[in-house]
Amino acid sequence: MEVYKSECELSKELDLEFKKKSRRWIGDFQVSAAYLCSNQICWGYTILIYNNGLFTELFQLEKEERIAYLDDLVKVSKAIYDAFKPHKMNYELLGNVVPHLHWHIIPRQKTDPIELHWPIWGKDYTEVKLSDDKYQKIVEKIRIHLQ
Repeated sequence: MEVYKSECELSKELDLEFKKKSRRWIGDFQVSAAYLCSNQICWGYTILIYNNGLFTELFQLEKEERIAYLDDLVKVSKAIYDAFKPHKMNYELLGNVVPHLHWHIIPRQKTDPIELHWPIWGKDYTEVKLSDDKYQKIVEKIRIHLQ
């Protein structure tokens, strides 16, 4: 089975030294790491990065690894849900631009700047960048619900 063998931008976020410095790192899980997305168009928008950048498709993972990754997804998304009480949780596993296996976990509110019946992709909107302190407050709010 062919796997993607190039270093990508998500792989650096798995580095221990990078995690220690990042205000957006939420935590490490069984087979993945969660980071608050730098674009907070939807408060709590998180990326769940699989620990091995050589895999680009779910079917490439052994059954135990796939189950562990989905368990990580459920754990993180439940914490986001409990922290922000969204109208609906959205999940995206794309990889068209960055092939490294990763989930986009997007809590949607009825008050989102993008209409609810549209995904956040392909629409014109201004990215929402925050200060490090604001990122950290969102991360802490999610971490409370991971315990």
